[in-house]
Amino acid sequence: MSQILNPTEILTNLSSSRATGILQASNSRVHWNIYLEEGQIKCAANSVQHLMVTLDHHLRCLGLQNAAAAAKSIPAPNAEQQGEDNNWLEGGRIIPSINWLVLREHLDREQAQQIFASLSKEAIETFLWLKEGDYKWLKSSNLPQHALAARVTFQNTELSMLLQSMHQRIKDWQNFNMAIRSPYQCPFLADAQSLTESSPPILLKIAKFLKGLSFRQLALILNQDELKIAQLLHPYVNSGEITIREPPSPFALLPHIPSQANSVAVRDASTKLKIACIDDSPTILDEMQRFLADDIYEITKIDDPLKAAPILLRLKPDLILMDISMPNINGYKLCSFFRGSASLKEVPIIMVSGRTGFIDKTRAKMVGATDYLTKPFSQAELLAVVNRHLSSAIPVP
Repeated sequence: MSQILNPTEILTNLSSSRATGILQASNSRVHWNIYLEEGQIKCAANSVQHLMVTLDHHLRCLGLQNAAAAAKSIPAPNAEQQGEDNNWLEGGRIIPSINWLVLREHLDREQAQQIFASLSKEAIETFLWLKEGDYKWLKSSNLPQHALAARVTFQNTELSMLLQSMHQRIKDWQNFNMAIRSPYQCPFLADAQSLTESSPPILLKIAKFLKGLSFRQLALILNQDELKIAQLLHPYVNSGEITIREPPSPFALLPHIPSQANSVAVRDASTKLKIACIDDSPTILDEMQRFLADDIYEITKIDDPLKAAPILLRLKPDLILMDISMPNINGYKLCSFFRGSASLKEVPIIMVSGRTGFIDKTRAKMVGATDYLTKPFSQAELLAVVNRHLSSAIPVP
């Protein structure tokens, strides 16, 4: 029976105990093997990585174009080897294929080790997306043959640093508020025929690629990080100009990147983050509450800015959303006042305004505002800015 998992905690505990063996984890569709020696990760794999397309991608990501071209000449497996393809624990076809490239001098030993390390990092990243499943620990001193041969290690990266880097990427993906849930998803133009010379330059530039390629594949072609590609396309996803389709097989088997809500639920389902919304418009306050309606948020609406201070001092909010143009006292003065309070000076304050000018944004920053959100805003935009500044308060699974 599946259980809620905390992959980070599992890996950290094994590392701190200097364990040697194999961590096996699975959900109903994918299996992971992570090999540790004296608490250090030596290599990792998941059951989706046995396809040759995975090897081609990692070769090209590392700039090994000649090796990728040579890989196309690798002989197809015979009947016996086809049966071995299912042995993903040892890498399926990928490991024999890398050995083939090394023997024919298309790769040297150092490059082969880079490939193993890249594959391992990918497997660990997808393991961290796992929210529920099963796992077991097998004490063993026997690492897989390919690991023993290539001595794949993360010698220059401590586990804690590796996890910190990967968790930051998870947080960055979460800023898209689940509009984009996986680097393996594929963006498509909703109506390619509607593009004209006046269309956004980014859409004109990559329109020919938005025909079945994933964010990961687009990043490789455009020589950009996949997060950067997602960030560039995200506004057009929100506007409906780009639609997002699920990953192709077999990558559709992998879990999605966990949402912020999932992150909280894994650690403490009872925890609620307190958000104070200050605006003299009841309509705006109701809209904010509707957009932020979720089990992880507790919303306090304040329609009179003069009453805000005593309410916030009692509430001790985790984040404040505040209008600028309000009667009696404007948002700039109120923000400056909050920054002078010992209990509120570190609380993120998001100024919400219809003013779009550079001077307005600069003035907001000068009085201590953390960020700026322009009206009118979509639910995705509001959640993105809230999640961005509450991410440190939300434990990552």
